[in-house]
Amino acid sequence: MSRVENRRRFGFRRRRNQRPVPDAMTVMEHLVELRDRIIKSLVAFALISIVAFIVYPYLFDIVLRPYCSLPEELKRGTQGCNLIITKATGGFQFRLKVTALAGFLFASPVWLYQLWAFVTPGLTLKEKRYALPFVLSSVTFFLVGSTIAYYALPGALSLLLRIGGPDLIAFLDAESYLNFVGLMLIAFGVMFELPLVLFFLGLGGVVSIEQLRRQRKVAIVSIVALAAVVTPSQDPYTMMILAVPLYIMYELTIVLLAFMTRRQTRKSV
Repeated sequence: MSRVENRRRFGFRRRRNQRPVPDAMTVMEHLVELRDRIIKSLVAFALISIVAFIVYPYLFDIVLRPYCSLPEELKRGTQGCNLIITKATGGFQFRLKVTALAGFLFASPVWLYQLWAFVTPGLTLKEKRYALPFVLSSVTFFLVGSTIAYYALPGALSLLLRIGGPDLIAFLDAESYLNFVGLMLIAFGVMFELPLVLFFLGLGGVVSIEQLRRQRKVAIVSIVALAAVVTPSQDPYTMMILAVPLYIMYELTIVLLAFMTRRQTRKSV
């Protein structure tokens, strides 16, 4: 091996060893890293929001579609499929909120990765192997939850607009409607992350399969209670749309943990 190659090899090793390990990082270094992760997430959010602002007419149709799919008798307060605004800046604020919601949802791969990258240095090598599966799964679960919420919106709106009786005429304003849609999408997306968190807690030994099996009744009550809290509509239809998939994923988490445990046991024998 030449002298130049030796110098390069040892120089690289020396620079690599100079990187601060998690145990040696000060509080300020942790804060600096957190700041960098937040900035990267905000940049992704801003870029996607700019694109969303440009394609706003297409996004507007997507946001309005659950309301437009309702029967005509539920939309008689406004002619056709329209929302109302009550102030001069209402239209501009609505457009900004639509683009911000799109930026938050579609930037989820970036900010979920940045979240994992911030936590990863404190993990063991065995736990770091799950970095890519965690990021991919978390993004998938978040988007699946938001998609389910979107397709549940017409049923939730129909129930909420009918429950007051036929003599009530709905005049939905754009701001309250978008707040309702946004809360539904985000709440479902975040709630669908809970089984994934539970799965990795099981892999880390924080919870055991036996505990999860024994606590099924507690899990059912907790899931229903959480669904009641996070769903903005507070109606039984939407609560069940959220609670049933969550409990199914709870059972799937137990099955996957049992499979992983058996495989690790066979490898250790």
